[in-house]
Amino acid sequence: MILGTMGTWTTRPGQVLHVRPTEQARAAAASAPVDPGPPSFLQGDHLRAYAARRASGGRHRAWTGTATYLDGVFDGAALARALTRLVRRHEGLRTWFDVDACAAGGTPVRHLVPADAVAFEPVAVPAFAPRPGGSWDDWVTTHLTETFVAVCRPDAWAPFALGAVVADDGFGLFWGCDHAFTDGASQLMVLSELEELYAEELDPSRSSSGPRGSSLSRPDPDTAGSFLAHAEAEHALAAATPADAPEIRAWADAVAAHGGRLPGFALDLGLPPGETAPVRIRSATLLDAAGLARLDELTAAHGARFTGAVFAGIALTDARLTGATDWFGVTVVGTRGPGFETTQGWLCNFAPVTFPVADDGGPAPFTAVLQAADAAFRQARKVAKVPVHAALGVMLADGVLDPDALGSPQLISYLDLRRFPGAGRPAYDNGLHFTGEGCTANASLWVNRDHERLYLVTQSPDAPAAQAAVDRYIAELAATFEAAVGGPSAAGGVRDERLEATGAGSLG
Repeated sequence: MILGTMGTWTTRPGQVLHVRPTEQARAAAASAPVDPGPPSFLQGDHLRAYAARRASGGRHRAWTGTATYLDGVFDGAALARALTRLVRRHEGLRTWFDVDACAAGGTPVRHLVPADAVAFEPVAVPAFAPRPGGSWDDWVTTHLTETFVAVCRPDAWAPFALGAVVADDGFGLFWGCDHAFTDGASQLMVLSELEELYAEELDPSRSSSGPRGSSLSRPDPDTAGSFLAHAEAEHALAAATPADAPEIRAWADAVAAHGGRLPGFALDLGLPPGETAPVRIRSATLLDAAGLARLDELTAAHGARFTGAVFAGIALTDARLTGATDWFGVTVVGTRGPGFETTQGWLCNFAPVTFPVADDGGPAPFTAVLQAADAAFRQARKVAKVPVHAALGVMLADGVLDPDALGSPQLISYLDLRRFPGAGRPAYDNGLHFTGEGCTANASLWVNRDHERLYLVTQSPDAPAAQAAVDRYIAELAATFEAAVGGPSAAGGVRDERLEATGAGSLG
């Protein structure tokens, strides 16, 4: 699995099919009963933003997706049955929201589609008609974009789209989903789970539940954990957290020590205050496999985890560029506790990471900040147990946080792609994770590790000054990691053209 832009996904030419809800399923969804539980905090933010964009006539691009390629036979009916089982299993994928109340400051209303009403069918798409100067890959990118823009929305069901590109000896598989119902981890798992269900539909002996012909009369056991229950527990926890809780104080202390603002990119991106620009995704390999092995050894020798090394490298790079003596970042933390490991939904939180990065002589050596960075991230995981919205409410009420800082903060994510449940399966190993094209005023960093390399994916404004700043930053960050491992990596700082073919997109 790699993270990149949708336009870099290529598949062999073939017949395109979508797997869509049946007419009966759509009718049942339209009249689905109201579920009284609240949306999660991040869902609520997303839904209010969607309602505002819809009211202003804007285009909704806050979806995310994944695509892969599988060898072997294609059976559209089997894929439809597999999707039916997947959606019945994941309660969050059976929901849609009425957002009309958002205009008056009200709460979005969730509707929950009964599991036994869920059913899908394959539908052929008209054959590819080449445009002058166009190619098959260009058509696929355009088709996926148009499909996801039309379907992946939170106020109608289904808020996701599954399709296939069928060739003689295999098929491409693509999936997109509105961000209200998914996150990066969900996207990294969904096609692997679908691949397993599809294999069982082709060969019922693979499943302990017997022939699939009778299985669709009842939902599969819900072994993934209910996202609706997760959202309800999140609200209960926030309500029960006092304003002086350690998690709240950690946020307030970090923000107060940094001028009442959330972090931004280390370099000036050249945008006037309040302005955004379309996002461009950039990717660069920071360390190859040999460099990774050396960094693993270094990290272990200092009693830290690899995550600490990632944050140490980013912090030291920022300090070198800004002259700061301490570092403040906001990281994305998964909230998949026991029972929710494979849940499809938006199970994320944000937490502050802060630690000193300089001594009397300037920026400290990598090994001198490694343990501090590791400890800071461990603390961030503890802070992330309380929803960030509880801390934001306290900080805004107390005047600690400047409200203008909430618009487009920099986010930092680290993922070890070797550790996801689907690793080793074709759908995962051949997969690409991508998102829709949004706008930003910042440059978020998504650091990823697999068996071959450590690489950086950035989201930044697609403007000349911003891209020049990102060029400089990538080179500086690569140099930091190369110096840490004792010399240049074979691919340090090299752009990965597989991920940069189109140079447009957003990780949402």
